Amino acid sequence: MPQTLIDASQHIVLIAHKNPDADSLGAACAFYSYLLRTQKKVTLFCASTEIDPHLAFLPWFDKLTNRFPKDANLMISFDCGSFERLGIETELPLINFDHHRSNNFYGLINVINTDAISTTEVVYDYFVTNDIKMNGKMALSLYAGLIEDSKCFRARGCNVKIFKMAYSLIELGANHAMCIEWLYHRNSLASLRIRGILLKQMKLFEDGRLALFEVPLSLLEETGAVVSECKKVLDEALTMRNIQASLMVLEQSFGSVKLSLRTNGMVDAAKIMTLFGGGGHMHRAGTHLKQDDYDELVKDIKMMITKELV
Repeated sequence: MPQTLIDASQHIVLIAHKNPDADSLGAACAFYSYLLRTQKKVTLFCASTEIDPHLAFLPWFDKLTNRFPKDANLMISFDCGSFERLGIETELPLINFDHHRSNNFYGLINVINTDAISTTEVVYDYFVTNDIKMNGKMALSLYAGLIEDSKCFRARGCNVKIFKMAYSLIELGANHAMCIEWLYHRNSLASLRIRGILLKQMKLFEDGRLALFEVPLSLLEETGAVVSECKKVLDEALTMRNIQASLMVLEQSFGSVKLSLRTNGMVDAAKIMTLFGGGGHMHRAGTHLKQDDYDELVKDIKMMITKELV
């Protein structure tokens, strides 16, 4: 049982995946609040050196570090489908909280619910099941992940349970207006600049059902934008009437690329990205390609998406 392992540990490292979103970091921050009450030593860790500033409103954001402690004896990961995405090589007992269908169960203990709309829902259920009292900081952290992964309650997975959870978290102190303000309304000048450029350069295929965005490193350097700011146009493209899938090919250093796929549900994003070493959900998934011939692989992925289009 996860709680038995947690109770027996003295220094616990809570890990958000590389380039964390509100779901991963929110789940970790909620657990951080809980573990502080147990008088245990706790470290909030992420391997990334730059964190999306939109997440700075989360409780304990200032405690986040990219230095892994040497005296830790337990790790808990949040919202990460594979061990590689944690960005560490440490071998310690690990509890794996997640909701990705592509999760490969890399933990000693795996707390995974693929029906959950977010990892914060999985953590919320864990707290409820184990009679762990939630305070305002925990509620805000969990609510932030719920807002982001439910697309502000617009995702198809939203049901009565999700709205009951939201109601409960707001009663406990989660601030809905604060989450919306920080996650969606605090755009940088760089994010607005790159949004305009990417939408102007967007390529459409298959009678406008597939949108393609190509982001060279030079564009990031020119605008000063970060990866998370680029990916926002993927969801924006899906608001167009005919588009069923939007794909971003983002150049990275040393000849590799990062692929991000968003769909309206007619195309299974996770199914496609898993075949290329990645993973995710039906609506959103991604992978990294390091091969020299990634141009051909991108063509293969585009062809697979095309076959799935209705």
